[in-house]
Amino acid sequence: MLKRRLRTWMALVMTAMLTGLTACSGNAGEPANPNAVELKFMYWGSNDEKQAMEKMIQSFNASHPNIRVKGEHVPGDYTTKINTLMAANQLPDIAYLGDSLTMKWASEGRLLDLSSYYDEYPELKNKLKSSYLYSEPGKSIGNYTALEVMQLFYNKELFTEAGVPVPPADPQKAWTWDEFLEIAKKLTKDQSGKHPGDSGFDPKNIVQYGFAFGNDRSSWGPLLASNGGGLTDKTGKKYTLNSPESVEVFQKLQDLVFKEHVSPDLIQQQDMPSNTIRLQTRKVAMVVDGTWSLLDFSNNKQLQWSIGVLPKLKEPKTMIVAGATVIFQSTKHPKEALEFYLYHNNPEKVDLFKSGLWMPIEEKYYTDEQAIQSWTNNAAHPPEFQKAGIEYARDYAIKPSTSTLRNWPDIGSKLTPGLDLIWTNKKTPQQALDELEPIIQPLLQGVYPDE
Repeated sequence: MLKRRLRTWMALVMTAMLTGLTACSGNAGEPANPNAVELKFMYWGSNDEKQAMEKMIQSFNASHPNIRVKGEHVPGDYTTKINTLMAANQLPDIAYLGDSLTMKWASEGRLLDLSSYYDEYPELKNKLKSSYLYSEPGKSIGNYTALEVMQLFYNKELFTEAGVPVPPADPQKAWTWDEFLEIAKKLTKDQSGKHPGDSGFDPKNIVQYGFAFGNDRSSWGPLLASNGGGLTDKTGKKYTLNSPESVEVFQKLQDLVFKEHVSPDLIQQQDMPSNTIRLQTRKVAMVVDGTWSLLDFSNNKQLQWSIGVLPKLKEPKTMIVAGATVIFQSTKHPKEALEFYLYHNNPEKVDLFKSGLWMPIEEKYYTDEQAIQSWTNNAAHPPEFQKAGIEYARDYAIKPSTSTLRNWPDIGSKLTPGLDLIWTNKKTPQQALDELEPIIQPLLQGVYPDE
């Protein structure tokens, strides 16, 4: 009897082991197709994004038995990793890629020309115009992975307590700069409860700032566009960051910190927590952040928050801040890669749209009400998102210099130290931007086409 039980037990163990091996070789318990084309997909992102990508990959593999995608999540220095793979000729088939590196490698012929597949894959043509990236006229090398734009996030309770209106959600009703500044002053207070402009206000002991912004292009880029300014002229060959329109923007931002005292300086911000916690702990009332932060804000149950559009100078504008997904020219399976490319950021397949991390790039998700509701009817998207998110991104978003200017990596590396002189109040904007001209002008090589 004992020997019989032992034989039975061993048989069960062997069966379980074989079943496990079979399950591991496929997806969701299905045996792998030994003839399936194998593709490698590399991506970055948080743990939430990793889980969503793994779920999407499993779903794709289950529905495409002739293709097997293997995902690789890179949690650390992604740029170094992808550059190392490029040097070793070991690139994946499909990957996330920063937009400036996307444009550089596209111009070097390293990325697949998706426009040559438009007839065979018409779905490649139904994206928002602003999401396409072109290395040469008519030569699309992909799209932004998701459409993300800059907005104002704010603590609703602080506005109620101060008795001031919340930021407009409608781009056509965006605050003027003067309107925005007055609200920011009323939301800023020192340890005695006084506001900037009040007698006895102490700028060295501010306990709550009305506004906080970063020192990168995502903060000043939309305002430059709003005021008719820019880093270069339309050709991308003439430096214009020291034009009156551009200088005015940087002067206003510098004044927010050192003259108006409604925003913390860079050193103070280094000691501050994330934007979500800044608002929750009442350190700041309004922040500039991207729509990807909807995920973090919706997960914070201690904060009453919402969104609005950025203040305008001449006209309402926001800016896209997003990476791209590309197919490398070196792939041996371009058509199978295209199948996965079209699948990987489909709102019907990926939870990241409903969670607030991503915005779609397909046009119908901005124009068809049923399609809009399919990804926005949830707690991650407040009612204001219909205007401050969808309409703002669809009708008022510009591409960043990282996607439009040739030679951006060199330009950006020289630009940042010059602008830091403004953020640290060591130079006036006019001085700093004039001094940048002989540094940036020789680096300008024009712009990438817009279609």
